Amino acid sequence: MRFRIRFAQQVVGFFLLLALAILVGVIILMGLNQRWFDRGYHFTSRFETADGLTPGMPIHLRGFEIGKVSSVDLNSNNRVNVVIQIYSDYYDKIKPNSVLELDKGTFGIGGGLNLLPGRNLLPPMENGSFIPSTDTILGKNLLAQGLVDQPTSNDQLGAILAQVQTTLGNINQLLGDVNAAVEGTSSNQLTTLLAGINLTVRDLNRLLAESSQGLVPNLTAITGDLAKLSSQLRDPKGLIPKLLDPQGSIATMLNDHNQLYNQVTTILSQISQTMTQVQGVASYVNQSTPQITGVLEDTRTALHNADNVMTGLANNPLLKGGIPEQKPQHFQAPGLRDEKF
Repeated sequence: MRFRIRFAQQVVGFFLLLALAILVGVIILMGLNQRWFDRGYHFTSRFETADGLTPGMPIHLRGFEIGKVSSVDLNSNNRVNVVIQIYSDYYDKIKPNSVLELDKGTFGIGGGLNLLPGRNLLPPMENGSFIPSTDTILGKNLLAQGLVDQPTSNDQLGAILAQVQTTLGNINQLLGDVNAAVEGTSSNQLTTLLAGINLTVRDLNRLLAESSQGLVPNLTAITGDLAKLSSQLRDPKGLIPKLLDPQGSIATMLNDHNQLYNQVTTILSQISQTMTQVQGVASYVNQSTPQITGVLEDTRTALHNADNVMTGLANNPLLKGGIPEQKPQHFQAPGLRDEKF
């Protein structure tokens, strides 16, 4: 049994039309993204050489792509004519006094064209106008007069080479200073340092020479004394063998069946007992210190009161003349002070 689909041709045609529409839409989106439908604005320029210039290369302004190179031709004067296309979105950036600069890239390889816009608020240049390049006299004059908004260069390789060149210059200057200092034809810090080192070495040599005059005799005398002592030590009848002899004084004193040791032990024991008694007396004095202090204070108070009583008695008129005057007694024996020495 055969099945038939009604309107089969119409369905197939619909899907074909849908696929074609999708393809056209994708192409249109790609064209819009690649600016295929942007006719833009065209300008001309001139360079001395076509090295690094190719059709289709981008044109940048502060890192943004604003156009591309349309064509590169050699004119009758052996100069290179360049036609550029600027996108419509960036047409207002093409100010009068603008300049085109070839970006040589980090390693000298062309990286596109850079647009340096004019530093003014004038309306954009007309379509088809001439934009000078940095190879022309007009472009160089505009740059020299400061009429162009030129960004700060960011050539890392150039900065590295400049730093290397500066370092090499410093090294050459240092080598020149060293040579001049060694030859003595220049006066700088290195020369002063070398002169100071020479002076220090000369003073050190003189000091060693002066020290050797008194040091050598002293070393000779010390060496003689050491030799004499060594000979005495080697003498079998000398002082050291006598002291170490088993029949000598030290051996006899030590070989007494511990009598000297027992005496020393007894003396140390007595000293220990005496120190114990002294510690007990000191402890008793420390404990009795408050009582002694009180007795002394009472004695002082009693003496003070007795002095007041004696003063009152001496001032009493009833007792005046009541104490008989004692006559001095004369001793027949001469005193020690009368003796003549």
